[in-house]
Parts: sequence; structure tokens; C-alpha cells
Amino acid sequence: MQEKDVLYMRRALGLARRGAGRVSPNPMVGCVIVKGGCIIGEGWHEQCGGLHAERNALKNCTEDPAGADLYVTLEPCCHWGRTPPCTDAILEKKIGRVFVGCLDPNPLVAGKGVQILRDAGIPVETGVCEDECRRLNQVFFHYITHKTPFVVLKYAMTLDGKIAARTGDSRWVTGEAARAHVHGTRNRLTGIIVGVGTVLADDPLLTCRMEGGRNPVRIICDSHARTPLDSRIVRTAREVPTVIAVTEQNKRTAALAAAGIDILLCEADAQGYVRLTDLMEQLGARQIDSILLEGGSSLAFSALEAGIVRKVQAYIAPKLIGGADAKTPVGGAGFAKMADALTLQNPTVTPLGEDFLLEGDLPCSPASSKRGARGARLTIGAKTVLEGTKTGDSIATNGVCLTVTGMTADSFTADVMAETLRRSGLGALQSGAPVNLERAMPANGRFGGHIVSGHIDGTGTVASLRREDNAVWVTVHAAPALLRYIVEKGSVAIDGVSLTVAAVDANGFSVSIIPHTGAQTILLGKRPGDTVNLECDVIGKYVEKLLQPHQMEQSGITMEFLAQNGF
Repeated sequence: MQEKDVLYMRRALGLARRGAGRVSPNPMVGCVIVKGGCIIGEGWHEQCGGLHAERNALKNCTEDPAGADLYVTLEPCCHWGRTPPCTDAILEKKIGRVFVGCLDPNPLVAGKGVQILRDAGIPVETGVCEDECRRLNQVFFHYITHKTPFVVLKYAMTLDGKIAARTGDSRWVTGEAARAHVHGTRNRLTGIIVGVGTVLADDPLLTCRMEGGRNPVRIICDSHARTPLDSRIVRTAREVPTVIAVTEQNKRTAALAAAGIDILLCEADAQGYVRLTDLMEQLGARQIDSILLEGGSSLAFSALEAGIVRKVQAYIAPKLIGGADAKTPVGGAGFAKMADALTLQNPTVTPLGEDFLLEGDLPCSPASSKRGARGARLTIGAKTVLEGTKTGDSIATNGVCLTVTGMTADSFTADVMAETLRRSGLGALQSGAPVNLERAMPANGRFGGHIVSGHIDGTGTVASLRREDNAVWVTVHAAPALLRYIVEKGSVAIDGVSLTVAAVDANGFSVSIIPHTGAQTILLGKRPGDTVNLECDVIGKYVEKLLQPHQMEQSGITMEFLAQNGF
């Protein structure tokens, strides 16, 4: 990759940004066509349903693009949607070379567009400014993979962490530059969400007040339909699309619907409030690909606890206001331990006038799940294990073999059946829980160690952890139905980690974990009482079945035969 390739791709990135707020749920894409060292055509995806960036750039060419270089921020599509495949247009115009920023995670594309061009003899280079291209379309990459909105938690606070004075006065915490930036985000994202407490306290409009901007879909979490009929939200509902999420239908919801509000019935959580994961799934089904969460503090914590927040935007004013009772941006019950705190990844700080914007990511990792009435969709944050992985491959998660159904650059999803949840500990995973991961061994791979199928036999309970020199003894209690297959010096897989059994008694078994295994897995993070997945040595189960009288007659296997062959 040459310096000129980076320059042209960054020009394409600048063009792509012009589609912000206009193309969702499609990605923002820019394209530049270069011939003889000069740009002869450029374009971007301008609106959902309109021409894609490549076709716009080709349409705008000032001369024949045959033999030219085409730079595009996202892999060209190869399927029919609202518009024809862009790969067809590239082939028809006899483009000489193609430079791609990043591959498209959409399963309809996902490398196929690049392969079509290569098969036709066009050289294709991928990964030009890849990180920048991926960050441009964080929303799209999340939505196409998870089918739920990309949620941005936003708040403005003083340097001492207050969003208002003790009197409740909050105008204004930050200056004009920061507030203008917020309206730019409202224009860019599809929806905006607040709790009913914010509506009752502030009577907000939640619209975009920038010139030429578009209003996001307004979403109110209001479990019991307390939103006043004379609030500005309700009075403007016929002008700005507005959704109120409730847990029951009643006379209040009927009155709100009559005023133009879209009532969305959601599952209730244990406290009787809207279950946020269910709300996100329903909004995703409506093609709401991104949401700005603006308050209040209780909703902010509930969203963090539910694992639906993907990015945080904290606008910080260099002011001190104090007040023990002054409100803070994140309320709720809070996490019990500092070790449970959520840590932002890829943090950046941007000056905005006299204020500062601190941004960071909260990815879907190490693990998060969306549970349905029976099964669940599990999302695992990973990177190394995904190298060379494709949809349909198998990855063992805490010893449970799962099929990859979707991928991003740093995560994969898998659909988990209800039977698997019942038989394993996967159903108890919480967002942010670390997990052990292992790729399936290829047929031509080097074999070493124990054979693990990824089909667990049941679960056990950690009884104790005891350090001995540089190793740690872990004792696990298990049911007699599993212990019958576990023998001293045999093997057992605990949460997918295959280990040699050091000791067995009537209640369970013990293994000794060396420092390397402890560092590479999550086993030493277990505590007495924790549930673990267990897979016994597969040979024992088959031998037991073959030794049943009717099986022995059919197979010809006898006790003498087994003894002669070392069993």
C-alpha cells in the first residue's frame, strides 16, 4: 500500500461522511476513481434507496473509467437490493484495480464482492485505512450483525460529576460548542431515548435543532404510561415520530395512541419495568439501527447493566458545583464492586470550546446474550480466535461447541438452543463475563493433547481452590452419573479446558492447574459455588454402552477381548 492509496481512501472517507443521518440502516460509503494520477469521478451513498457510492462515482466520471483505480471505503455489494450489484457496474466499466477499506459483514456480501472481482481478473487490495473505515460504520457493523440498535449513552456533567445543581438547575452545564455537537449526533443517529422521569421533570422536545438536520425517532421508556397528554412530546407526536414503550395496555395508552403516539408493548423485567433487551430487539426489527440515550440516570444504569450500551459520550465542563444531593449522570443501584465497573475501550478526548468530550467504546464482549422464550443468541467478543473463521464454523465456548452465525472484526454471534442452555452453564452468563474459546481442529491440523468434542455431559460445582507451590488444585463436585466416567489419570474438560484428573472421591474430582493454563483461561477466576460445564472422556461412554449384554452379543466385544487389548 502506497501513500497515495491512503490519501485517496481518506478522500473517500470524507465523502462517505456526507451521508450521515441520511442512509440508515445502510452504511456510509464513499468512492473515488483515479486515472493517470487524477481524480476523474467521485461519489457517496447519499440516501437509503439511492445509488450506492460506486455507481454515483462512475456516473460522475469526467472521462472513460476503463483501466482506472477505484477506491471505496466498504466492499462493493454483489447482491440485488433496492439497487443492482455494484460489482456488475465495476465489471461493466472495465475498472483496472480496486482498493477496499474494509470487508462488508453483511452475510449477503462478506467477501463475496471482492471474490467476484478477483475471479474476473481485477486486482483487489483490501484493508486500506481499515481501522478508519470500520470506525466510520460502527453503527452498521453492529446492526447488521446483532439486529439491535447501536446505543450511545450521552451525558453532560461538571468536573465533579454533577449533571445539575442541588436545586435541580441545569442550564447550562456545557457551552454552545458542546451543545451543537449533541445536535449533530441527534441528526446522525436514528433514534433518541429517555425515561419517563426525564419527560416529567424537563418536558423536553428531543428534536434536532441544527440547520438542515433531521429529527430522530423519539422513544420514551414509560412502563406504566405516565407521560402527560399535554407534554410537548405528545403535542408534537404527529410531527415527529414518537414511540412510548410500555408493559401493559390500558386507558392511558389508548389516549396516547389517539394523540399520535406509537405504543410499543414490551416484556417486563423483574421490577415491572420495560425489559430493555426486548425493547432493543423490537426497535431493531423496525430498522432503528442507532439510538442516543440521553437520560435519566436510572435509565442510564439500567442500560449499562443490561449490556445494551456500545459507546459513551461524556461532555465534561471545567466547573465545580458540589452538593451531596446534586444528581449524577449514572444512578440506579450501581455495581457492588469496583472490579465490576465497566471500562471504556479506545478512549479519546476532544476539546469543544471550553468543554471536553470524552468518548469510548463498550463492546459486546467478553460475552452478552439475548434470551428468547426458549433459546438465546450469544455474542462473544474475540479477535485472535476469529482469524480465518467464517460463518458456519464451530467455536467451543466454555466447552460448548457453537456454530458461528455472524461476525464482526472483534466478535461473533451464535444461536444457542434451549436444550443447550438447560444442560450447560451458558444460560447463566451475564454481559461482560469472560469465557474460554477454542477453534475446532481442522482435518489436516496437528493433533496434540486430549480429544474434546464440545458436546458437554452436564455441569458441576466448584468446591474449592487450593494453591500448592506454583499450581492450583481445583476440586469440582459432580453427580454420580458423571463421576462414573471420571477416573484418576484420565481426562475431563472443565468449561472447555481439557485437564488430567489428579484425584477422584465419592463427591467429585480434583485437577491441578499449571500457571500457563491459569493465565490462558478463566478457570482460576472461579469461586466455590460457581457452575462449570463438564465433558467426560468420550471413550468411557462408548465402552459402557458396548458392554451392555445385548450390545456385547451384537459387537462380539467381551471382557476378555478388552483385557487383551489393554483396557
